[in-house]
Amino acid sequence: MSRIERVKFAGLWLLIGLLAAGVCSLTWPAAHFADEYVPYSNDSFYHARRILDTVADPASFYEFDSRIHAPEGSLLTWPWGYDYAMAWLVRAGLALGVADSPSGILIWLPVLAVFVSMGLMLLLARRLGVTSPFIVIAGLAAALSPLTQYLHTVGQIDHHYAEYIFILASLACGLRWLQRPDDRRAAVIIGAVLGVAPVIHNGLFILQLPLLAALLVLWLQDIRLPMRTALWFAGALLVATLAIVVPSLPFRIGLFEYYTLSWFHLYIAAGSATVVVALAGFARNRRNVALLAGAAIVLLLPLVQQIVMARAFLGGTIERLDAIMEMRPLPPMLLTEPGRAGLGKMYSLLVFLTPATALYCVWRGWRERATPRLLFWIWCLFGLTLMLTQMRLHYFGSFAIYLPLLLLAQSCGVRWEHRHKLVVLSTALVFLLAYWMPVRYTLIAPLPIGGDPTFRALRPILEDLRKACAQDPGIVLADNDVGHLIRYYTECSVIANNFLLTPQHEQKVRQIDYLTSVPANAFPGVAPFVRYILLRPVNVIVGAEKTRYTSFSQREAQLISDLLLKRLDQVPSNYVLIEQANVTASETTVPYIRLFKVNPVHPLSATAAAGTASSQKPVVQ
Repeated sequence: MSRIERVKFAGLWLLIGLLAAGVCSLTWPAAHFADEYVPYSNDSFYHARRILDTVADPASFYEFDSRIHAPEGSLLTWPWGYDYAMAWLVRAGLALGVADSPSGILIWLPVLAVFVSMGLMLLLARRLGVTSPFIVIAGLAAALSPLTQYLHTVGQIDHHYAEYIFILASLACGLRWLQRPDDRRAAVIIGAVLGVAPVIHNGLFILQLPLLAALLVLWLQDIRLPMRTALWFAGALLVATLAIVVPSLPFRIGLFEYYTLSWFHLYIAAGSATVVVALAGFARNRRNVALLAGAAIVLLLPLVQQIVMARAFLGGTIERLDAIMEMRPLPPMLLTEPGRAGLGKMYSLLVFLTPATALYCVWRGWRERATPRLLFWIWCLFGLTLMLTQMRLHYFGSFAIYLPLLLLAQSCGVRWEHRHKLVVLSTALVFLLAYWMPVRYTLIAPLPIGGDPTFRALRPILEDLRKACAQDPGIVLADNDVGHLIRYYTECSVIANNFLLTPQHEQKVRQIDYLTSVPANAFPGVAPFVRYILLRPVNVIVGAEKTRYTSFSQREAQLISDLLLKRLDQVPSNYVLIEQANVTASETTVPYIRLFKVNPVHPLSATAAAGTASSQKPVVQ
């Protein structure tokens, strides 16, 4: 690339980055409440708490939190790298005088990172051979996508945008290595990227799979990478992985599990390195095919249990996952009018072409199976599959919604060279129509503060809880969806939160479901370790004869009925109301959120009360 071309590319990157940053900044009101900065989305509250704690004292960085999944606490399933790096970026901003408030810097870091995402997207398009007009369309498609806005929105401290960056980087760097198989530097870079990725999210070890699949397909055609660069790749992958797992607490205590940064990830890296070196060193013949197949089976045997657990997560069968919107698969949404409208507004109308796009990727992958672009077509199929599996995995396949179509349009422009301008204009028009709904309805739509429609009512109550816990610390019984907010705003301990991955997480959700089913008069005897109760329903249904609440639990929530629906003079005397928020529905004002402090009762009274609940299921420990 000439110097002029580099300048043009840098200018395009700057313009596209500024547009994307402007779009992401439209959500500023959702990250600001009264005089405070607010993280956006449930998980962002916990990330922000861990980051800000580290900003205050880097030496206090923790990987075990005694205040979640109380009373025993738990290891954090999020690895150390993202939160620790973010904390040092905030400290750097404070040192440079960017702002006086750490949270004021923190909420803007995702917006700043959109320049990295846009740069990698443009770099990926260029390495695929996309010409300038279509690179511009690709950049605009990424910048104006609600998916980009959601990942990089103000206050979105969740690590998904960092995952997106590593996804794009792994594909772009992988393409460069396959395009230059003798380039030692390219081999080291892709090895390092894949090795470091799991420190952002444990699940990013799967970024190694598309590259391994592409190398295997090439090997089956008797196309092998040079052993020299294969060894450099393997070395970089192992060194980078070792560098991130050694500081990890789960690794140091000897755990082997995919949901914490542990020996599992070093094992995966060692397996990938071994396979890459074997594909470079072994000639393709029946004997070696059998040897590789046998070795693959042996390497997979220790992973069977982890694969089963990962399948439960991806399938949404873990307790309460089906209630989280971002965990839902896309195909069932096509069956309803609201679902189709939601997909069109969030993913653009191009999402409805996904089956055809996937078939096109298969066809082009077959035709280009002996070229470096094979990796791209495999990645598209891999990413689209994950994207359709869960809404939250959109960043794995969002680029595959439009980049293959742009490559198709470019091929048409080459075939009909005399109508090249018409092809470019037609493609731009199609993309304009496809993005009309997202731009018109989604990008400018107002968002609830903190991503929680109840935040305005909940925030003052959380402040009262903070003060109460400061004077008398204790465990809070609350729905898991508010667990991260309690941890962010208070020093209280919570029984469950939206960590829904491990057997312990599932057990804790079942425990709060049981505890909210216990009658109020029996509760102190059943759960004497609970000091505070924060109750709120999902919905309030005001009927002609009575008010009914829909709870987060799948069980009948007797405790919610006793403490929310009844008048305060009917609530047992050992429950002290700290604060409440009301809601008006059908011209009737009813309690919506109530915060109680639970005072101990006389042992004999507690025993008698517990006896009335003897038919209940025992507390899950």
